[in-house]
Formats: sequence, C-alpha cells, structure tokens
Amino acid sequence: PPVPPVGIGHFVRFGWSPSIRAVAIIPRFELSTAKAREVLPTSYSRKDLIFNLQRLAVLTTALAQTPPDPELIYEAMKDRVHQPYRKGLIPGLPEVTSSITPKTHPGLLGICLSGAGPTILALAESNFEAIVEDARKIFKEKGVDVDWKLLDVVTDGSYVKHHS
Repeated sequence: PPVPPVGIGHFVRFGWSPSIRAVAIIPRFELSTAKAREVLPTSYSRKDLIFNLQRLAVLTTALAQTPPDPELIYEAMKDRVHQPYRKGLIPGLPEVTSSITPKTHPGLLGICLSGAGPTILALAESNFEAIVEDARKIFKEKGVDVDWKLLDVVTDGSYVKHHS
C-alpha cells in the first residue's frame, strides 16, 4: 500500500465490497461551494452531530460487508448536518433522497447529496438505469435536467503513474 507523507497525519484503509458501484446523478446547473456553505448554520445541536457520527461509524463498516446490507447502508447515509440546509438550493433533493430507497429500488444501497452538491451520489449493486430514471423524473418535475455517470470505486487511493 502507499506510504503516507511523513508528518502530516495518518491514514486507515477501509474495506469496500467489490459489488458496490457509485452512481453520480448530476443536475445541469452550477452550485458554488461558497453558496452551498453560506446556508449552513454556524453551530449544530449535539443531537444532530451524534446522529451523523453514529451513522458514519456504521457506514464505514457496512460498506465493507459482502453482501452489503441495503437497509443498513441506506440508514447510515442519512444526514442532518448539510442536506437539510441545502435542500432549498437543489430542487428535488428531498424527494430523491426519500423516495428512492432499497425497498422501492432493488439494488440501491444508499443515496445522498455528494459534497456541497448539486450532484447526488447513489451507491448500488444493480438496476442503475432504473435508479437514475426515477431520479430524472423527480428532477424534471422541478424543471431540472440531469446527466449521470456509473463509476467504479478505486480502493487503492491516489497515486502517480509515470509513463516511459
């Protein structure tokens, strides 16, 4: 495995189930990180922080399980720290994250806002097109077109490859 640079911190390699793929659902509009940060509160309740930290602890283990547990991962990807505040910036976000579930979309494991947005991240094992099409319909009702990409997950970390 790669060796971390000296003196800047440590790293831990988390496991990842090889069956999990990432689906990026990309609304066709720009949302600056600065604007997305402006809507966040300056402080959070202990209850909301505990909610997220509990789920993070579960998620890091759940993503390594084979086979993955859809209900566990879906619950672990819920958020109270940034998604509730950014929903006004991303039309359709609450509807997509609440209606596209493992029960309604077999193969889906979890879904959330990716970073500051507006991209939505869905983790899934199968039925990628059905997941995207239903998200597309929800966004379309809000006047938003989307693109999407099916991504492989790289578990080796970043590296530089030299060509001779």
